[in-house]
Amino acid sequence: MVGEAAGQVQQSARIAWFRIGDACLEVVSDYQPLLDTLEAHYGDCRLNQLPLGLASIRCTVGYFHDVSLLWLSFQGACVRATIDASLTPFRMLRHLQCDVETLDGVAGWRLFVRAGTSSLTLAAGEDSNLLINLNEAPLEVVTDCIIGVVQSAQPGVLFLHAASVGVAGVGALLIGESHRGKSTMALTFARRGHAFLGDDVAAVRLATREVLAFPKSAGLRDGPLARPLDAQLQGGRHMPVIGADGVLRTMVRVGDLYPVSTSGPLPLRYAFLLDGFAECAAFREFRPGLGNLTTLRAVVSETLPSWGLSPGRDLLRFLIVVNLLSALRCYLVDLGSPDDSAALIEEAMEKTCI
Repeated sequence: MVGEAAGQVQQSARIAWFRIGDACLEVVSDYQPLLDTLEAHYGDCRLNQLPLGLASIRCTVGYFHDVSLLWLSFQGACVRATIDASLTPFRMLRHLQCDVETLDGVAGWRLFVRAGTSSLTLAAGEDSNLLINLNEAPLEVVTDCIIGVVQSAQPGVLFLHAASVGVAGVGALLIGESHRGKSTMALTFARRGHAFLGDDVAAVRLATREVLAFPKSAGLRDGPLARPLDAQLQGGRHMPVIGADGVLRTMVRVGDLYPVSTSGPLPLRYAFLLDGFAECAAFREFRPGLGNLTTLRAVVSETLPSWGLSPGRDLLRFLIVVNLLSALRCYLVDLGSPDDSAALIEEAMEKTCI
């Protein structure tokens, strides 16, 4: 079956390139809905051609129309087992309630099976191949799996659940749980002329402590924080989407609104932890440590590949995050209006960057 898919793809494939951290993802596919989904979510990461100097990871995708099955095959340096990169409570398992089983008689393959059943297979995978049943798994599962494999192949880049912006030539992380205003604040900085690096996932080179641009489409919830951006959102490509948390968001291509807003890499100097909402914006210094697991959990759990599978491994990765943040100027922020909050953060950064 895999050989058949490979032959079909080579005959009718389209190719798209995306920069994900320090790697180039090359997608070779004859299945247009997947290319459209990647474009909708990662269009601002799109490259016109395969660039020199970046590690390349190729994902070849074939579609079996008769059984609605999608096949993904990965090639590239440091590509780890695709099933391991996908098998995390915050990737495939956040979309699907399923159990993982071994595939009898086929070494190395494992199955995702609908929880409570023994026969309804959602996906199967091994070292470099993944098969996904589109009758049971949405295309967001497929894109999550692809991005997870590319992230996992970059041990020198730390992917965090955070927005990232550039002010006065240096980078800052905006950290907070879902619904804390990360996307709105990142877009507010872009509207005020600063560099938009990403609203949901930040990519940090650990060796040099630099933050890279990762401008996937921004997801905005309706509410008072987002309303000042409504007029601009209507001018760009946007679509309503219901996320894995069941919340309706407007997905918007930031490059449509602020065409020169992406930048990087930038030296990472600041982290602002969005701690709540207030009538007036305010912040105070914060020193991260092991006692802040609850406060900092959101920054790692939703994006790190394989987070949530091994307590020992989770602790080591949490220590890496704490070590990174300890080298930055960190503040707890109570958000007021988006512009007042951005002005407060700008002032703090511009004073210390001069």
